[in-house]
Amino acid sequence: MIRILYLSLLRLHPPSFRERFAEEMLWIFDEAPTLGERTFLLGDGFRSVVRQWIVRSGMWKYAVALLIAVIQAIFFLHPY
Repeated sequence: MIRILYLSLLRLHPPSFRERFAEEMLWIFDEAPTLGERTFLLGDGFRSVVRQWIVRSGMWKYAVALLIAVIQAIFFLHPY
């Protein structure tokens, strides 16, 4: 069951990432001897999906711009 979830996570990665790393990631998952290690890899796979889509889509630029705007609002628009 957990392998099916992991395969689903691999399919959610961007195509270029999947083509390059999915086979190796699945091999590492299959070689993990305990449920705890496989659960960790499942969580790591989820973080990887989020990271890959944010980095590859350029959404990180919007996050940085928002962070800079919040910092400016805190330090420069705050009435003293």
